Amino acid sequence: MIETVARLLRRLKALKHVSVEGSRARFLFAKNVNIRCAKGAKIIVRNGIVRLGYPLPRMAEHACFPTSEITLGENATLVFEGDVCIAGGATIIVGANATATFAGNNFIANNFKLICNREFRMGKFANASWGVTLIDDDNHHFRRADGKELRSAGRPLLIGDNVGLQMNVSIPRGVTIGENSVVASGLVLRQDIPANCTAFGDVTLKVKHGIGCGPAPDRVE
Repeated sequence: MIETVARLLRRLKALKHVSVEGSRARFLFAKNVNIRCAKGAKIIVRNGIVRLGYPLPRMAEHACFPTSEITLGENATLVFEGDVCIAGGATIIVGANATATFAGNNFIANNFKLICNREFRMGKFANASWGVTLIDDDNHHFRRADGKELRSAGRPLLIGDNVGLQMNVSIPRGVTIGENSVVASGLVLRQDIPANCTAFGDVTLKVKHGIGCGPAPDRVE
């Protein structure tokens, strides 16, 4: 009972940070979605229905992490500009003063992770399959052997309209992906991709003949 009341209070507190704009705008989140908003953080829903933590329509359910975690730092902004469905097991972290935007008609499969410390935008009709990880700036600082810090200019992570991110894609820093492009499954993407392209890793398959995995030598039948 106490846990149920605490969960309800957290949900009510989170809703104070939500701004709904447009007659058909709705913000729906499942009971296992935890939303934490720091001072000045905003969640803006414009002219669409946002569904967090629910199964994707017309798709079989997938096993996923038991909760979804949405965390907004001070003065962070999370914007939904149309219909967006993010399935269960998602982690979305928007850092202080950062802005993450989903442009609408976005379908995000299970166990999605987004870490936005500067700027992120996913274009209209862009989708992500399960296990996708997106990071615009991980805030890591590197140093040379002599101790001098190496600074690199941070970049936004911009995903164009109609882009498809296949399963287990990882983008560990800010890049731009042009419209209508596809990032193939399992790829770690560190560079910009032009429009109307498919990006994939060319892994060479090597097969060694005559070497297998049989029963252990001391196995007794």
